[in-house]
Amino acid sequence: MLVEQELWNIYTFYTLHGNPLAPEYLKNQQFMKMAKDCQMLSTKQGSGLTSADLSVIFAKEVLKKKNQNKTLAKRANPTLMTYSDFLNVLMILAPKIYPSADPKNVFQKLLLENILPLAARRAPKSVEEHMEEGSEVWTLLFETLEDGLKGIFDYYTDLSDRRRKKIAAQEVQDQVKLKGGHGQVQTTSKQKAKLLRETKSLMGYVEYIQFCQDFKIISLAQITTIQAGDIYLSSVEAHHGGDTAQDLNFEQFHQLLLRMAITAYTSCHPSISLHTKVKGLMLFLWKAVNTADASEKAVNGRGNRSLCDSSKSTKSGDLNLFGSSIFNVRMIEVWSNDNFVEYLVPVEEDMEDGETVLKRMLAGGFGAIDLGESLESTVGDATSVVSSTVSTSALGKLLKERPHIAEMLFESLNEEIEE
Repeated sequence: MLVEQELWNIYTFYTLHGNPLAPEYLKNQQFMKMAKDCQMLSTKQGSGLTSADLSVIFAKEVLKKKNQNKTLAKRANPTLMTYSDFLNVLMILAPKIYPSADPKNVFQKLLLENILPLAARRAPKSVEEHMEEGSEVWTLLFETLEDGLKGIFDYYTDLSDRRRKKIAAQEVQDQVKLKGGHGQVQTTSKQKAKLLRETKSLMGYVEYIQFCQDFKIISLAQITTIQAGDIYLSSVEAHHGGDTAQDLNFEQFHQLLLRMAITAYTSCHPSISLHTKVKGLMLFLWKAVNTADASEKAVNGRGNRSLCDSSKSTKSGDLNLFGSSIFNVRMIEVWSNDNFVEYLVPVEEDMEDGETVLKRMLAGGFGAIDLGESLESTVGDATSVVSSTVSTSALGKLLKERPHIAEMLFESLNEEIEE
């Protein structure tokens, strides 16, 4: 794996554990934890790098960023470290940790001896093997539920687009105030417009978290906020630089849902297949928007497109809550075809009766049994001969009513053959 991607996985591990709602920003406490994990702090009092030194360097880098970028200073999290800040601080720390090292190679030395081998990190796993075209999982997500999932995805991409436009407009206004002239501002506006066009059909992280909250994935689906963040970051394209996480396209949304099913139902009974787990997650999403409280929320939010959009309804009166109108229709069809089964509850196997067990025993080579022989039984001190002739029908009835006798007979025959 490329060093750049590995550093991003390290960085986002600590950001998620600091604040999973904002995986692009690193808190001072988490940076300090990473430094301890990587053995960057001195163990000898009065020498080397201390926690206080780290805090000062952290604060200076963040303050420098804030002073250089007035627009950034007005936005959320201006006192937190970004990914580029993170790399800059590591470069500042490297010669302090290894003062005798070659200045040209000291940053590389810090990465190879401390950061890369010792830091905790996210470990994204590929799910492509489960998404082969024609497989049960692929057919469910890309064919059966395709248009239903697209409705939900489009709802949140629309929210993402509106949020980006609002931010872009504010940044242009800030540029006007700072620059005074209009030449640079016009160029900035064109760049923003191009970026908005490119990201129009993509879901941002903010809206992804909103999706998780709307469909109660975090609160009820056995997925933590940290796991939800890791699922998103594992599903988008590999990091190629910059301070922000990549946005999510529709194909990646399918992979994201598969990862959710794997994570949420990892402790399910071994007999439950991955295909069934995905169905279980889809049913969970369906139930989340087909409850009394969800309907009440939608009714109160009529006319507010942040909740529902009746213009895209599949039938009269459908609220299309969170863009789920078509999905609701498709999922109820799937569930109906499966006889409204509870997907995540294993089906109990019927216990075999005695007659079935006996037939299996006889088929295994134990048919040559002389039931006409006599078995000696001892009663007290006297020995008597008891006839053991049993009709086939009577034996079958006995074994059917008492299957444990069949098992005992099977064990006795095994012992007889071994002798």
